[in-house]
Amino acid sequence: MAWRRRQIARTTRPMGDWITREFACRGLVPPHCTPAALARALERERGISITFVPHVSAEPGVSGMVYRHEGRENTYSIVFRRTPNLVLRRLILFHELAHLLFNHLGTEDGGDGALRSYMVTDAEDAVAEAFAVGAMQYSFSAEDPLPQTDTDADGAPSAFEQYLQRTAYWP
Repeated sequence: MAWRRRQIARTTRPMGDWITREFACRGLVPPHCTPAALARALERERGISITFVPHVSAEPGVSGMVYRHEGRENTYSIVFRRTPNLVLRRLILFHELAHLLFNHLGTEDGGDGALRSYMVTDAEDAVAEAFAVGAMQYSFSAEDPLPQTDTDADGAPSAFEQYLQRTAYWP
């Protein structure tokens, strides 16, 4: 049983550390750990250009994709479905930025006109998703909560209400 506890502790603990390290080595600390700040840091670090392009679609769900502009090797666009939910929007953008951050863009998958999209492996997508979830949580870690409006019987806001306040999501 003791070996199991040590194994779990080793595999789950580093998650926060590697997320923190990716931001800290670029001089980013909460609350300045936004997708835009990470994109600007990657631009300086790698000599590339990254733009965020909201995409309107009638299809349900959320999505994002990294494109490289054909003929302009160092220019990338992150196309994403617009959403009013700040948490979800950051999750999508951090996921796509992770593909650039961890150099997952090795296999081109055609494209439309002047854009080239990429196919990534399941393992690369899992890393990008793990980074996105951790980065999204880390990006909110130092923000001041919004004014409290709804409270439980004891006068304190519920855990869910605190979450909504931190993420600035109001349905």
